[in-house]
Amino acid sequence: MASFTAQMLVGDSDPYHGGINPTHYLFLSENSRPAWILVPQNIFDNKKVEKGKITWIPNLDSMLEDAFLMIAIYIIKDKEIVNLTKKYFTNSEENWVELYEDISIDDRFHLYEKCRQLKSDIRIVITVLDESSIKGHLKITKKYRFNITICKQQKRNQTTSNKKDFINDHKIH
Repeated sequence: MASFTAQMLVGDSDPYHGGINPTHYLFLSENSRPAWILVPQNIFDNKKVEKGKITWIPNLDSMLEDAFLMIAIYIIKDKEIVNLTKKYFTNSEENWVELYEDISIDDRFHLYEKCRQLKSDIRIVITVLDESSIKGHLKITKKYRFNITICKQQKRNQTTSNKKDFINDHKIH
């Protein structure tokens, strides 16, 4: 059974408390092959969700950028990127994409570049667990013009609650 090794909350910033009002959740499932699962769900809104979950099988070398591309297409709904996606993707399924098969490398990198140029006030909170494949990809966030917060993992010795037992072993430079 696959487990989630990273998650993203995506939504609007709270200007008063520094929080987020999430409208979507992205989960990175990893086992035999990774998958980004986008779930539209605003827990503060009772409107019926238009689309169900969307799953992308990402490229191993650019998994985090694949997630940002999903955000640009399905959440921000940037017209240029959406139109390019319709042109570039060979798969006609709306809720399932295998990026290593459904788009050429050149077209994929063109979409990444368009996504990097996109400026949005959308808030993204990324939580990365120890064994996640995206742990080594976090520097790429500096190339994006989104409001991104990365939650650093801390470990705690389960037998004690002393503060000295917390270890912060992941730094982003």
